Amino acid sequence: MDIMRKVAVGAVAVAGLSFFAAGTAAADPVPAPMPPPLPAPMPVPLPAGTYLGTTNVLGGDLIWKGKTFGPGWVMDNFGVFFPYIFGMTTPEPGGSLVTDYSPSGLNFLTDRITPRPDGTYEGTVYINGNPVAGYALHK
Repeated sequence: MDIMRKVAVGAVAVAGLSFFAAGTAAADPVPAPMPPPLPAPMPVPLPAGTYLGTTNVLGGDLIWKGKTFGPGWVMDNFGVFFPYIFGMTTPEPGGSLVTDYSPSGLNFLTDRITPRPDGTYEGTVYINGNPVAGYALHK
């Protein structure tokens, strides 16, 4: 088939589809439903940066120094034995921040950080969903 004939056949097909679509649209007075709105972004509970920490674990303050946060991640800062432990963070609607440490191979370990009115943060460490320790963070 030569090029002119292909163009003519294509034009007739497009015109027929347009006519069919216009007839269908005119016969259907119900508008298409609107897509659901996108969820509003949740506020990030902790601005990025390094926070100093204290813990209620006996002797824990000797090795654990705090946390460093970035967009969607956290590193727990330790002394000489463990340089850091990496986790992924997820903000919750209530303002808390949940950390999942499975990227470091610690599938059993999570924590939850909640802002305090005084500008500091309170955290709880969970092993297999059971609270085992607490901590506080500040700039």
